[in-house]
Formats: sequence, structure tokens, C-alpha cells
Amino acid sequence: MKSSAPSSGAPALTRGIAVLRLLGDGRARTLEEIARATRWPKSSLLRLCRDLTALGLLARDRASRAYSARARIVPLHAGGELSSELDAALDRLVETTSRTAEWYVPSEAGMVIVRRAEPQAAEVRVIARVGFVRAWRGELDAVAALAAAWFRPPERSTAGYWTYLRPGVRGSLPARSAAGKIASARETGFVADEVVNPHGVRRQAGVVIRAGRPVGVLALAEHVGPRGRASDPAVRVALENEIRKLSGAGESAPAGFLVQEKRS
Repeated sequence: MKSSAPSSGAPALTRGIAVLRLLGDGRARTLEEIARATRWPKSSLLRLCRDLTALGLLARDRASRAYSARARIVPLHAGGELSSELDAALDRLVETTSRTAEWYVPSEAGMVIVRRAEPQAAEVRVIARVGFVRAWRGELDAVAALAAAWFRPPERSTAGYWTYLRPGVRGSLPARSAAGKIASARETGFVADEVVNPHGVRRQAGVVIRAGRPVGVLALAEHVGPRGRASDPAVRVALENEIRKLSGAGESAPAGFLVQEKRS
């Protein structure tokens, strides 16, 4: 059978990207399944998957022998021009807050982390890595609320969301409560989780607007343990300052800056 690989001056790179895209749907696949989907020889795919695993881009389950993606290929859209500014903002946030800083952009599946920085001396690490996706519908945490408010068309129904009612205990979120949280995220441009997830982590996040359009969500994730602790007000101040800088407003921007732009 003829290979489906497109003509390329760098076939290994082309095939590596294709495999990452194939596994980017979150479903693990065996080498045989990848071979059937791509119509490439298993011997070539085995070498490629081993290389991608060694690079930390794929993971292989020993029991099922299936490969899963540890990274996703996501277009950066309008956030591309923020590259150097984002790296500097993430580094400053880590240095001043000792929290993990994350940059999310929209994808077909949801909001995905495409940039991340964490304190090197942290005793407990935040699990979510580059490639982690917060699905459009599901848990309505800080990032998801901003996603629904700024990156999706208004929903006719807000049923189907859930949240953590207390540390580690999840429960369905009434449609009216979900709608209220999304509306608040739209009004303020900022959301902070009130309850920690099962990993003892909670986030606070804000939308970044560039040239009148939302381009991403900047978040800080902190590990506070199963019981949680009061948030440090200085952490929110630092995050809001970086959001204003990335949005092109500077630190002296009025509090309502983030919500004065209109969503297309």
C-alpha cells in the first residue's frame, strides 16, 4: 500500500508532526493502530515513536504498549507576536510569586497550555504541563470560566458544568450558577478558584486582550494542599499587572480595562 506521507524535504519531521497531531485527540494508540492510520511502515514508526518518547513528546504504556501524546501542536493565533513578552512575564511571575505561571490559548478541544514556567525550588509540582487541555465543557474552573466568557459564542444552555464543592469532592453546577460565573468572568476579566482540586491546586487567571481581541489566558497555579489556605493578595496584584502589560495598558491601567473591549 502506498504511503500517505506528504512530499517533504524533512520527512522525519513531517511524520513526527503527523503522529503528534494524530495522538493530539487524547486517545492512546498502539503502534499497529498508528500504522493503520498513517499507512507508514511499522519499522519506521517504531523508531520515530521511540525518538518522540525520548524527547518527552510521547509516553508509552508498558501494559497496553499504546502511545499517548504528552504535547500538542496548537496554532498560536494572535498570541504569536507576544512570544518574548510572554516569556518575560512568566519568568517575572514565577520570581515574584513563587507560583507556576501558565499561558493558555484556544484550540478545537479547549484551552491548551502552550507556555509555562515554574519555581525551580518548589517542593510540590503542579501536574499540568505544556499540552494540557482544559475542555470547553466540563469543570468550570478559573480558566474554563474565562474561556466560556471570552473565547466561545454565548451558550444557549450552561447545563453540564461541574465544580469542586470542597477539596477533592466534585459536584454538578446548576445552570444558573454556571451562567453567573461565566457572566462574572466576562464582566471582570478575572477569576480565582475558591476550592482546590484533588491535587491540592487552585488557579487564578485573567484574559489578555490585544488590539481589541482576546488572545489568551494568563494563569497562576499554586499548590496549597488538600485543606487550602488564604490567597496572598499580592499574588493577584502581580498577575493583574502582567495581564495589563501584555494587553498593552501598563501597570496604571484602570481596573475596568480588561472588560472594556468587545468580543467578536
